[in-house]
Amino acid sequence: MIQQKGEFSQESSRELQEFVHKSGGFILMVTRTGPLVALEESQAAVVGKHPLVAFMGPVHLNPHGFAAKELERIFAENLAKQLTIVDNGAEAEPS
Repeated sequence: MIQQKGEFSQESSRELQEFVHKSGGFILMVTRTGPLVALEESQAAVVGKHPLVAFMGPVHLNPHGFAAKELERIFAENLAKQLTIVDNGAEAEPS
């Protein structure tokens, strides 16, 4: 979870999201506090030093919690929008 420095605006949120994406991360969800991201640990220090980051730390979610299914759905939808699927022309083998 990233706590954004300063007052929330669409522009500052977008700038921070783009920086996370350029650093190899993914946006799971955006809140008025800041984005919830998936990011490799090696890039966490780089993102944490961005001028718009006030605080960055891990979040632990209870998979059996009240909102777990809804959060899982939101995360999956947001990830799907950010992933590029490469079609190499090969047919998928049945599993």
